[in-house]
Amino acid sequence: MEQWMETLESRLLVGRSEEVKAFLDILEDDRRTKRLIHLYGTAGVGKSCLLDELQRQTKIRGMASIVLDSEGFWRSPDALCMHILKSLDKAEPDNGDKVDASLLERTTRTLNAMAQNGRLVFFLDNYEMMESLDHWFREYFISALHSNVLVVTAGRHALPGAWAISPVWRPRMARFHLAHLSREAVERYAHYCQISDPSLIGDIWQRSKGHPLTLSLLAFFWEQGMPPGGDESNTEEADSLPFIVNQWLREIPGEHMRPFVEAASVLRSFNQDSLAFIMEREVATTEFYQLIRFSFVRRTDNGWTIHALMREAVNRELRLRSPQLYERLQSRAIIYAYERFRQAPRESRDREALELTYYAGDALIQALMHWFDPTPLPFEPVGADNREELEQYIRYRQETAASQTIKLFDPLTNRPFEFKLTAEQHLHSLKWFNLDRLLALDYDVLRVMRSETGRIAVLIATVPINRKTMPYLLEHPCARPYFASLTAEELKRFTVPEHTRSGWFIDMVDQDDYESAAQHTAIGHYLHSLMFTGEFLLRTPPPHPFFTAAHESLGFDVASAFHTSYDGVTPTPIFVRDTQGDQLDAYIRKLVKRSGCRIELPLDERQATESGINPDRAAGGRIPKLDGLTAREQEVAALVADGLTNGEIAARLYLSEVTVKKHLKSIFEKQDVSSRTQLVRKMLQ
Repeated sequence: MEQWMETLESRLLVGRSEEVKAFLDILEDDRRTKRLIHLYGTAGVGKSCLLDELQRQTKIRGMASIVLDSEGFWRSPDALCMHILKSLDKAEPDNGDKVDASLLERTTRTLNAMAQNGRLVFFLDNYEMMESLDHWFREYFISALHSNVLVVTAGRHALPGAWAISPVWRPRMARFHLAHLSREAVERYAHYCQISDPSLIGDIWQRSKGHPLTLSLLAFFWEQGMPPGGDESNTEEADSLPFIVNQWLREIPGEHMRPFVEAASVLRSFNQDSLAFIMEREVATTEFYQLIRFSFVRRTDNGWTIHALMREAVNRELRLRSPQLYERLQSRAIIYAYERFRQAPRESRDREALELTYYAGDALIQALMHWFDPTPLPFEPVGADNREELEQYIRYRQETAASQTIKLFDPLTNRPFEFKLTAEQHLHSLKWFNLDRLLALDYDVLRVMRSETGRIAVLIATVPINRKTMPYLLEHPCARPYFASLTAEELKRFTVPEHTRSGWFIDMVDQDDYESAAQHTAIGHYLHSLMFTGEFLLRTPPPHPFFTAAHESLGFDVASAFHTSYDGVTPTPIFVRDTQGDQLDAYIRKLVKRSGCRIELPLDERQATESGINPDRAAGGRIPKLDGLTAREQEVAALVADGLTNGEIAARLYLSEVTVKKHLKSIFEKQDVSSRTQLVRKMLQ
C-alpha cells in the first residue's frame, strides 16, 4: 500500500523531471563535484513536494537521508546541531565521545561516520528562516562534512550572494529555480486526476497559469464536482495567493467546521488534545478527522498544521471580525504552550519556548511588524563587493535626512502609535557606523533591504559575539560599556571560538524612510527572527521613545550599564535579551505577560518554593478541604492548589471564566485571603 501511494505521488509530480534527473546525476556522480543543491521559488510553487520526491528517489537507491524543517528549532548553531543529533537518537554523547567535544564537532563526526561508506543526503526545508545561520552553515558546518554528504536546501529565495562569489562554493553547488509549470505539464496532471474534458483542462490552465498549488486545488474541486468560484474572465485572479485561500475556504461545509479551522489556524501545529483545550470543548474523533482531511491541512512531525497561506488569511479575518474571540483563542494557545513548556524537561524545552515566542507579542510589536503582512521584503547580505553602493547610501542619508513622524497602528487593539524624529535624530543610528572595521571582521554582518528600484533602503549590521569579534566590541562606544561592566569570569562566557558565537550585537539598524510601513515590517520581522536563535542579544539604539518602546516590546531587558555616545549628553540604555540557562523561564513569563492576553501564569517550582508552597503537593497531592465552601467552590479551590489558571479551571469544570472569578471572589471572602498564594498556603497548613 505504501509503495503504491509513493508511486502515485511520484506520477503526480509533473513538470519537474529535469530537476529530478539533475539531482540523480549529482547523487550518483562518483567524483562528488557538487556538495549542495538549493531549490527556490515563490510560495506554493512546489518546493516541499519536490523535496519529498527527491527523498523517495534517495530511499529507492538505498541511500541514507536526514530530513529537517527550519521551523522546528531555534536558529542557532547549537540548536541545529542538537536537532540533527536528536533526529538520529544521538543527543547523548557516545562512550567514545570526549566530554568537552563541541556540538558542532559531535554532529559533523556523527554525520561523517554515517557517510563513510556511502551517500548521505541532508534535506533542509524553509531555508529562508536560516538567514542568521547562513554564514556559519556555509563556512563551518558544510565545510566540515565528508564529500559523501550531499546537502539539499529549499526556500523562497536564492542563496545569498556570498555563496555565488565564493571560489570554493560556486563550482560545488547547483541552484534550481522552480518556475510555474508548462501547459503540457498541466494537461498531464489533469489526466492523472481523471480529468479529460479539453474545455475543463483549458479552464484549469487559464486559471492556474501553471502555479502548482493553484493547479492541485482546482483539480481537487473539479474531481469533487465543485467548479471553483471566481470570475472566469478574470485571468489575473488565479495568479494571486488570495485566490487560493478563497478556494480553500469553499472546502469548509457550512458553519459547523469553521470554528475548528479558526482554532487550528491560531495554533502553529495542533492535535486533538490541543484543539479541544483552546476551543474549551470536547472534539469528537469524527470532527477531528473531518478537519485534517481538508486539502489545506498537512501532517508534520509535531501533529498537523494549516497551510501558512490559509493560516494567515483566517487569522487576519478573525482578528478583524471578532477580536475578542481571537484574543480568547490566542490566550488559550499561550496557556497550553506554557503548560507544555513547564512540564518539559529543562534540558529539552526549545520547541515549547519557540512556540511561546511565536504566540506572544504586544500591540506595538504587532503594529511595528505590520502583523497582517506575512511576507515582508527580504534582506540580503552584502560585503566588500558592495562597498561603493554602501558608501553611496551613507552619503544619500546624510544629504537627505529630514524630520519625520512615525505612525503605526495595531488593528487588533485599535491602538495608534505616533513618534516624531528630528533630522538630527534621523542620523543617530549612523553615528558609529564603521564600514572598514565591519568588513574586516570577515563575517556576513551587513544586511540590506532594497526598494522597488533596487536602491538600498534599509541597512542593518549584526555582529556575532565571539573571541574574534571581542576586540571590535570592546572598542565600540555603544557596546564597550556593557562588556566593560562584566567581571573577567563573566566575560569568559562571550569569548567563545570564532567558529561559533555566544550571541549577537545588533550594531546598527538604519532606514531612509521612517514613515514607510514596508520598512518597519521588514525590520520588525528581521529583529523578530533573531529572537528565534535562542541566543543572547545586545542592542543599544539611539535614545528615542520609539526605539525604547520597540525593544521593550520585543522582550529586551535594560542592563545596568549605559552610555551617552550618541549626543554626549543623553543617557542611553543598553538592552539585553538573555534566554540561556535559567534566564529562559523569566524571559518566557515576561513575554507572555507582555502579550496583552489577560491570563494568569501558574507558579513555577522556584516561585512556589519561595512562597512556602510544596510544589509536589500543589501539583496534585491530597489537599485538605476548607470549611464553609460549597461543593463547587471546593472543586475550584482544589484546582487552584493544583496550579491551574482561571482559564484552565473553566475548561476543566465546563464553566466560563467569569463564573470561575465569581467563585474565587466568594472563596477569598469566606477564607479571609486576598490572593491565590495565600489561599494555597492556608490549604496546606
